[in-house]
Amino acid sequence: MKMSWKFWQLLGLGCVLSGSLSAGELVGTLAWGERVSMGTLVSGMVSKTPARAGTRVSKGDLLVGLDTRGFQARLNEARAQANSAKALLEEAQREDERAAELYDRTLLSEHERTTATLGLRQAEAAAARANAALTQARLDYERSQLKAPFDGVVLALNASVGQSVVSEYQSLPLVELGDDSRMVLQAQAGLSTAREAAAANVRVEVGGQQVVADAVEIGFEPVNQVQGQPVYAVRVFFKRPAELELRSGEPARVIW
Repeated sequence: MKMSWKFWQLLGLGCVLSGSLSAGELVGTLAWGERVSMGTLVSGMVSKTPARAGTRVSKGDLLVGLDTRGFQARLNEARAQANSAKALLEEAQREDERAAELYDRTLLSEHERTTATLGLRQAEAAAARANAALTQARLDYERSQLKAPFDGVVLALNASVGQSVVSEYQSLPLVELGDDSRMVLQAQAGLSTAREAAAANVRVEVGGQQVVADAVEIGFEPVNQVQGQPVYAVRVFFKRPAELELRSGEPARVIW
């Protein structure tokens, strides 16, 4: 009769708690070091989907791209408005300096001096608004191109060319990305065994290799009970060797 991996995992866990399994060993399954659901923060039409489910990507690679023509037009308009506001500000600064000089020479009234100062303040405010609009236009353009935040594996692609994306109220998940450069072995153990693993120099045995772990985390609340004893989640992190291809859900064990 074929038993599931979960059965063997619980069987091994029971042995750990009862003392029949040698100390210094836990069984578990692998998971991605990080998994993110990604979507664009702006609305538009999908024009590029260079990523494919199951392919490996590098940080900065384009995953999904929206049609940039509208974003580019708004960026050009915002840049022109910012340049115009800058020129008006420079002219207002010159006018204010001229008014200050004439006022000091008593050749300009108090009202005219105040008017020049107000004109400068208005030009400064207009320039600030134009620069803010330019920054927003640049951000919108950048956000229309969904890029990988880290090296990893594309787990799912939920976008196709021609698809409309509406993100005003909620960013729709278009790509699922998993980080397999640093993976985690998920297991369960009694508290004493978990603490022993956290204090030891543990290794992860997977794919016929042993890899040194770089961190061990123990959950603060029990996730199970075996033979009346509380069981805690144990997460063991390690860097995946470049030559080793691993997958989430793959069985592995921790030894020390």
